[in-house]
Amino acid sequence: MHTLNTRQKKIAVLVIVFSIIALYIVHINDYPLMEPDEGRYGEIPREMLATGDFITPRLNGVEYFEKPVLQYWLTAASMYVFGENEGATRVVPAVMGIMNVFLTAWLGKMMFTKRTGLLTAVILATSTLHIVVGSIDILDMMITMFMTLSLASFYKARLSKNRKWYLLFYAAMALGLLTKGLISIVLPLGIIFWYMIFTRQWSIVRDIIYLPGIFLFLILSVPWFYLVCRANPDFFYFFFIREHFLRFATKMADRYQPFWFFIPMIILGMFPWLGFLPALFAKKGIVRHIESNKNKHDIIFLLTWFFVVFLFYSLSDSKLVPYILPCLSALAILIAASIRRSSQLGRWMGSGLLLNSIGWFIFIAALIGYSLHADYLSAWQIFRKGWLIFLSLTFGLAGVLFVWFKTKQIRCTVSAMAAVAFLFACGLQSIHGQVAVQRTAVYVADDIRNIQEPGDIVVSYGDYVQGLAFYLQKRIVVASYLGELEFGAGHPGGQGWFIDDDQLTDLWNSDKRVFIVFDKSKKKLIKNILPGAVKEMQPKGGYYYIVNK
Repeated sequence: MHTLNTRQKKIAVLVIVFSIIALYIVHINDYPLMEPDEGRYGEIPREMLATGDFITPRLNGVEYFEKPVLQYWLTAASMYVFGENEGATRVVPAVMGIMNVFLTAWLGKMMFTKRTGLLTAVILATSTLHIVVGSIDILDMMITMFMTLSLASFYKARLSKNRKWYLLFYAAMALGLLTKGLISIVLPLGIIFWYMIFTRQWSIVRDIIYLPGIFLFLILSVPWFYLVCRANPDFFYFFFIREHFLRFATKMADRYQPFWFFIPMIILGMFPWLGFLPALFAKKGIVRHIESNKNKHDIIFLLTWFFVVFLFYSLSDSKLVPYILPCLSALAILIAASIRRSSQLGRWMGSGLLLNSIGWFIFIAALIGYSLHADYLSAWQIFRKGWLIFLSLTFGLAGVLFVWFKTKQIRCTVSAMAAVAFLFACGLQSIHGQVAVQRTAVYVADDIRNIQEPGDIVVSYGDYVQGLAFYLQKRIVVASYLGELEFGAGHPGGQGWFIDDDQLTDLWNSDKRVFIVFDKSKKKLIKNILPGAVKEMQPKGGYYYIVNK
């Protein structure tokens, strides 16, 4: 078997590093903001820049306290540098995705070997859920990165016996608190607590209570909470009680899913490396065959990481797919270590290659089946935009099997598989972009902007179309809907901007020119409220609009 020399190894590592960076950065300005989340998380920082108020987050001009402020600040900074466009809104999750990949690889290297760390980076970077969440402007990638940073720095502190690493541990939790709230504290400390119980390392309690780190946590996290509470006395109840405890323990967020909801999400999220999961529990697998006491503790740490996150969100009455993202870092390290063990043994444990190949075949069959019954993407659109997925998982699979049967070298086969995984991830981004153009406000906003005049009023009916305000760069009226804006709508800033059907009718019949934007589900309601106003039309980006003059 050919062995790379030192120079070739360095070149190979640089190629992988730059490929990962390009995978998360190159495409971010290629498609419009996807409704509803990207419109929301693009508009809030845009309003910060417009108003100069960086303490109180606002959405469509009203107070919005569902999430803290850090990602809004960073996105506003990105917009200030790169302009108020789609790519600028996605810089933060893309950079956080890259950081999460390399932090996870660093942890994999500390636990196992350099090659395990490098393979960890490839696996995580090309996993379906990680690449998708890293491509859209939501908060989950950023909070995932801070959780990984906190746990990796905890591990480094224990490994090096240097408590100064706890400064980074506490800083990560503080910045996570400013990103998505108490979850940045609850989950890392929960993982560490159960890891301590399972390994009986009671010294962790004494070790982790590091006063400089605690002071740093308070210095980073307290000022904004103090300022926002001073400016908004009702912030504390809404944010800490309603948005944390009530959202977790009740169905108030209307996001209830059964307990097993995240199981298929993990299966799909780890694709195209799914088939190597069973090998973890093979007779010679890394879970059952422990090489040292340190190795035992490392495996327990990773499994605890996975199960604490999985069970926490599975027990919650509020579930969304991206919540489970922090699980993937632990799984990526475990799978990389398992493949490394297979390479050392010279055979595929748990029929890993066979199972992974079957998984690729099933994925292609499922994608073809879905394309024939998709609601908003035609089969032609899926094939036209996703051709790289089909090419990589068909010809790529044939290539991977050819390499294996030709060389019988696991290292060479995994290298081929990594190349296919990168091509798959690129194809996945193309499909993602095609989905975005079917769920965006950019097209109706462009039409309205081209003909609107000063004083014209834009109304979002039956929903708050998040991207309208971003693309029009103006506040819009919301008719017959409150939703997540209910809290802010009750404040003085919301007066006159939230109307009912009767008020909409009066506005439509007034001397002002009014644009009304709505989706397909509201078309019949608009016809009943405003007879004759809706003509035959084709939706643009999933939305219609009508104008009275």
